[in-house]
Amino acid sequence: MTATDSSKFYANLPVVEDFFNASAHHNHHPLPEDWYIAVTDIENSTAAINNDRYKTVNILGASPIVGILNVGQRDEIPYTFAGDGSAFCIPPNLLDGAKRVLGGARQIGKVEYELDLRTAIYPVSLIRQQGYDVRVARYRATEFYTQAIFTGGGISRAEELLKEHGYEKYDVQALKDAENVDFSGLECRWQEVEQPDKEVITLLVKSNPSADQPDQVYNSVLQKMREMFGFDNKTNPINVSDLTMNLSFGKLMGEAKFRNFGKSWFKRFGYVLQVQLQTIIGKVLMALNYETSATDWSLYKPDMARNSDHRKFDDMLRVVISGTKSQRQELENFLDQQHQRGNLAYGIHLANAAMITCMVFQYHRDHVHFVDGKGGGYVSAAKGLKKRLESLEKN
Repeated sequence: MTATDSSKFYANLPVVEDFFNASAHHNHHPLPEDWYIAVTDIENSTAAINNDRYKTVNILGASPIVGILNVGQRDEIPYTFAGDGSAFCIPPNLLDGAKRVLGGARQIGKVEYELDLRTAIYPVSLIRQQGYDVRVARYRATEFYTQAIFTGGGISRAEELLKEHGYEKYDVQALKDAENVDFSGLECRWQEVEQPDKEVITLLVKSNPSADQPDQVYNSVLQKMREMFGFDNKTNPINVSDLTMNLSFGKLMGEAKFRNFGKSWFKRFGYVLQVQLQTIIGKVLMALNYETSATDWSLYKPDMARNSDHRKFDDMLRVVISGTKSQRQELENFLDQQHQRGNLAYGIHLANAAMITCMVFQYHRDHVHFVDGKGGGYVSAAKGLKKRLESLEKN
């Protein structure tokens, strides 16, 4: 594969139609040797979440994905969102653009939110030299949203390198002219989606790194979840009937800071007023199921639920689902048994609502929604996962 051809690597991959085949080794393809892995992580995100800044953590964590998709062709860039950070893979022709996006997001995080979004870009060759790989598959979540699935351990290894000494030369520093980076499409206009009669369960599951057949481990977990929850359409925490748009000036300012970085407070104030007006109009159009020449507003909320990343796979199983307390307890019992047998580690977080951070390119169908549990679901679940992984290593 030539350097020119390699930029089309991801777009040309066959599509996996069933999420239950997402972790199957034969569906994954190694990234070209000349590609790069970009990873981000918010330093001290736990402290920010404990101060009720989880919505800020989510929007800052998602911002690099929106930025890089504005630089390249959206169907050519595999990416994943992890709550307080993200990862994406890029061909060599997008390296400079990716550095600007990461540097811009880092600068905005420091200036506007007083948070350090650590960022780095590693050559795939470096990851492979350390004994890991980055293998990718394309899963068709809906006809309008194709999701990247990662295996091989390379994404996880890149995230570890971001926190290790000796690899600082790959770090991307804050960009002084961050106002010139395009984060259009990054939106945060929806209230938390509450589950009054259920729990919102944020779950991370990782097979034992020494397991011979990790596919079987993940398949057993997915089959158990399907058996217990019904899965597929029954566990999505984004209830269409409970979706409510946000008119709060303070909460909309989080979006305004990104979309108007470097501009005066007067312009930011005007931006929020404009968003509030758009929100009111959008509420009316959706309530009337109105269809314009550009947008069928009756489809927007259902598409939000369908085009959400509430289940995904990036070197581990990540899900944000809803279920009853008894269902969750049964699942935890199963996971505890599997952990005691040395098959896997897991982390779990419980809440009464899900959070949504949006990536909107067009209001008609072309939009993707990042989901996390209220109160920092992914970040909290990751702590439990880490402890259980350490216990597996000791055994």
